[in-house]
Amino acid sequence: MNGIRTTLILHFVIFTMPLYISQLKGPFVLFGNGEIPIHNIPIKILKSAGTILCIDGGADKLVDLGLHPNLILGDMDSLSFARESYNCELINLMDQSKTDLEKSLDWCCENGITELSLVGCSGEQDDHNMAALWTVVSYYKKMKLIFYSNYSKIKCVKGDAKIGSFPGQTISIIPAKDNVEVNADGLKYPINKSILEPPSFGTRNSVIGDHFSIQTTGPVWVFLNYTE
Repeated sequence: MNGIRTTLILHFVIFTMPLYISQLKGPFVLFGNGEIPIHNIPIKILKSAGTILCIDGGADKLVDLGLHPNLILGDMDSLSFARESYNCELINLMDQSKTDLEKSLDWCCENGITELSLVGCSGEQDDHNMAALWTVVSYYKKMKLIFYSNYSKIKCVKGDAKIGSFPGQTISIIPAKDNVEVNADGLKYPINKSILEPPSFGTRNSVIGDHFSIQTTGPVWVFLNYTE
């Protein structure tokens, strides 16, 4: 009997999920179980979302902010309440070889969601934060991801990019691999075919106008710091 029930559930998920996904509206936000957003920029991103996908226990933190998840992804080991109390679909992702963030991004890719804002995925511990930033690098070829912390907006770019900004915004450019050559115009300190090396890399530069241009031979993190 249990085998029959499992089969029925699997068929239900397979045949109904595409219809459900088609009903979700952008912009899409993936909300993590990390540091709760307090800056107005990530909070604004949350409030303007068409769909909020929560990673496991992030659903509880989202509710604390007065918002409601449209979908919860993960192994569900961090939820504080009964599954039915969240009044939304819960998708079990049980691959223990990957983090909940990786599993959630894989699920989004498989279901045609390839443009996401990541909120609540930074902190609360340094290793968690570093792993999340490396995850952005791992998926930049598959998805358009923008990572919002309480301090900055972070992108991973490679090749040519024109990035919107404002005069005086503090930015940092940090390569994710060795021997990445970087050109950047529109900055107080232009970067001309430079290999940015540790420990300083291309940190604490500032923007002159309403955008800057960057060309790289490999992936780099671009940190765009908020104003106070």
